[in-house]
Amino acid sequence: MRGVLSRIPVRLQKPVAKGLLVAAFFAADFGALNVMGFSKSTETSGWLWWQETTEIPLSERLPYLVTGVGLFAVAVICVAVAIRLITLQGSLKKYSAILTGIESIPVQKLADITNSSARKVYGDIEAMIGSGMISDFYLDHSIEQVVSKKYVPKTSHKTVITCSGCGGNTEIIVGITRPCTYCGEPLVLERR
Repeated sequence: MRGVLSRIPVRLQKPVAKGLLVAAFFAADFGALNVMGFSKSTETSGWLWWQETTEIPLSERLPYLVTGVGLFAVAVICVAVAIRLITLQGSLKKYSAILTGIESIPVQKLADITNSSARKVYGDIEAMIGSGMISDFYLDHSIEQVVSKKYVPKTSHKTVITCSGCGGNTEIIVGITRPCTYCGEPLVLERR
């Protein structure tokens, strides 16, 4: 469920949580009405001076109970998902504070700071990137680090390459993929 929730864009997470809570409220209300309909075992009909009371068979009342329990279950699920969405957003904000001003940081160091496992940090950072919570970082699995897209390694150098799509020349930093300035095609430096 965390993977699905983390794909909701950041700007929509709070409205989705509020919508789920409103849906839970209405589901619980209609569930209560259905349970009340089930609990009514007799029905009175007629005029004030002449009334007749009849028993309502259980087979006619049972659908109300089933519907009521189902609506209560929907309400509980909506509340649980809304709470999970809100806590997920809060738990991921701690990474934003840590990553502020950082060019790169090892995943294990993030795990040590947050007192969690490296696997959880990978999942959390991927969730933040997927939801748009952080857009200027990426995970470099080969060196096991979270790296800023603005980071330029000290051992790097620049070179000019020709785009295979449009033939335009663009300056790139070796080791960092960049789109062509003219056509947007990804520029790849071929190793020799």
